[in-house]
Amino acid sequence: MQRAFDTTLERLLGNWRGPVLLAVSGGIDSMTMLYLVQHSALNIDFAVAHVNFSLRPGDCDKDQELVYEACTEAGIPFYTKKFDTAVYAVEKGISVEMAARELRYGWFLSLMAEHGYGRLLVAHNQNDSAETMMLNLLRGTGLRGVCGIKEANGEIIRPMLGFSRADIEGFAAKNSIGFREDYTNSDVEISRNRLRCNVFPEFEKINPSFLNTFSAEARYFAQAEEILNGLFLEKRTALCTFEGDAECISIDVLKREPHRNYWMFRLLEPHGFTTAQIESALAAIDAQSGKEFCSATHRLIRNREYFKIYPLGDASLPQIEVTVFDRTADFDPRKHPSKVLYADADTLRLPLKVRPWNNGDRFRPLGMQTSRLVSDFFSDLKLDLEQKHRAGIVVFEDQEGEHITAVAGIPSPRIDDRYKITPTTKRIAAIRVI
Repeated sequence: MQRAFDTTLERLLGNWRGPVLLAVSGGIDSMTMLYLVQHSALNIDFAVAHVNFSLRPGDCDKDQELVYEACTEAGIPFYTKKFDTAVYAVEKGISVEMAARELRYGWFLSLMAEHGYGRLLVAHNQNDSAETMMLNLLRGTGLRGVCGIKEANGEIIRPMLGFSRADIEGFAAKNSIGFREDYTNSDVEISRNRLRCNVFPEFEKINPSFLNTFSAEARYFAQAEEILNGLFLEKRTALCTFEGDAECISIDVLKREPHRNYWMFRLLEPHGFTTAQIESALAAIDAQSGKEFCSATHRLIRNREYFKIYPLGDASLPQIEVTVFDRTADFDPRKHPSKVLYADADTLRLPLKVRPWNNGDRFRPLGMQTSRLVSDFFSDLKLDLEQKHRAGIVVFEDQEGEHITAVAGIPSPRIDDRYKITPTTKRIAAIRVI
């Protein structure tokens, strides 16, 4: 096992010959990895980092003490940090498992940057990868999810992935490696533990070497994903355009795609949309516009021509900058940027303000002699609901009340005809969205 570990570690380190950091929890996997690095023929300069998550009263402190004593006895540089993981999870509104992941990797990476450790060694094993594959398959993460845990992800490397838990247990027993057992590993209310304790033993009855089979399949899946990623980039270029922060998927192009379900999955799944939502969106491909679907972070709107993906959050109103200058004889607004609106400054009362659109708002679009509802103007422009919410109504106030000067922050902004530049205009107000 030592020889196989050294071969794998040398490959994963690549050209890096500087110091590395080991993530050691005190469990059998990471304590075995610590032993293997200590006895490696590669003579690696390394340090150990241990996180105390404060999740198992008393036990977490004993885990920390074990790792500390092992490092002190061997003269290994040792870092530790204690987090109140449960409180952090509540504050962030995430699971305890996700909170622990964020906290440990955030701290590990900060240590690496501060002390110059070029790689982080993590002790995930073959069983961990198989469990991850199955959990992702159950959650519906597509091909990416069934590739298992990657051996290398940037500066993070996992030299134990080629070993099963049984391999590690046998090696630890043979070499008298001390470790701490996490009693929560037997809690089958936790999905990963249920797989480990209840499901995998049944798999082993069907195929005693199922872990090796899973590992081989994961490698094939990873290669297939690389091939599909290249094709996906081409398809995305054909399917999508962008309007500001909105990604627009062409319905016309999508209809012609024989594998539209897969491409929609690839486009929407990273934004948190579920398989059921993606199927519902595809079912609306021939429906009228207006259908809307929301994930935790994004909104998908079925427009006339597009499926539009918007990030969620309060739609921020456009901010404007108003510049007033004397009109020159050769000034022609048609020769200036189309997104800048020009008005007769002497017909306005500064400062101009921006507010959201309200039902019932009326203005006289440039070139028209009568007023009309802003909502009808939006309909003419074929704006979706999100674009309407993001529109800014530019107004000024005088003793007679509020006056709508322009509609900004939309694909075709428009000045009110009553404040347009005329042959008698002497001063010009340039209204620019910033």
